[in-house]
Amino acid sequence: MDLKLWQTRFRNYLQVVRQWAPGTVEVYLRELKPFFAFLQARPGWTSLSELTREILEEYRIQLFHAKYRDRSLSLSTQNLRFCGVKAFARFLYRENYLLMDITQHLEGPKRVKPLPRVILSEREAVRLLESPNPNTPKGLRDRAAMEVFYGTGIRNSELRDLKLENLDFDRRVLVIESGKGRKARVVPLGEEAEIWLGEYLHKGRPQLLRDPQERHVFLGQRGNVPSRQYMAKVVRYYAEKIGLDKVVTPHVLRHSCATHMLRRGAGIRHLQALLGHDSLDTTSIYTRVEVSDLAKVVARCHPRERFQP
Repeated sequence: MDLKLWQTRFRNYLQVVRQWAPGTVEVYLRELKPFFAFLQARPGWTSLSELTREILEEYRIQLFHAKYRDRSLSLSTQNLRFCGVKAFARFLYRENYLLMDITQHLEGPKRVKPLPRVILSEREAVRLLESPNPNTPKGLRDRAAMEVFYGTGIRNSELRDLKLENLDFDRRVLVIESGKGRKARVVPLGEEAEIWLGEYLHKGRPQLLRDPQERHVFLGQRGNVPSRQYMAKVVRYYAEKIGLDKVVTPHVLRHSCATHMLRRGAGIRHLQALLGHDSLDTTSIYTRVEVSDLAKVVARCHPRERFQP
């Protein structure tokens, strides 16, 4: 069987040629495992050179009927697994191992993008941002991190990867070098985020710093670069501390930033640039959030609705 060999070559292709983020590479390789198990279970199967469009369609159907803990796979999981398989098949074609691109016009499971499940109100966001104790290095770091999350809408991984050279206080911007899909962008640094980031760099970071050569902006208690999971715990801790009855994550702050800006008149194109979305369709999810808010206004204010004094 040539599965392990091609899996290794696929990994190298994604890492070296496509230069995908390590996490994305691992996700795609992980999703190949159930596909390989599917192939090995086929009677008479011997080589990937036998791969056909019909086999991919069979696998798509199997994903639809697959169960995990007695529950059907979500459309997101089905789509992710099938995307990994299609990327692998295109790679085999690129390497001339398949004579034709069997993925052309082959659609995956239709995935409907859900609305963000948790959005903070503006008042809740302010309470959350003001909850850390700024008289400690850790408190300063946490205040600055959450101000940056909410003020710029950047992702957890993007905040973690920020380095000192990515901060341009003269232009009041952050340079995001490794956004999703390895795409760089520049985002404005709002007034509050700028103030607290400056305070942290001046008073907090020097006390956390252990290695003078360390260039990452945000540091852990031991001077290390905190993981994404750690920063998620930080945000969740302060949300629980102030008694928010919501599961709050860095991504919730990102969603809240976009939603609040839209409510205050920001254009969808500007939000697309701020959030680093490839497609306007991804950004348009926030307009759907606003429709739900509009429904509440109609229910409260329209003369044909039930009057509530």
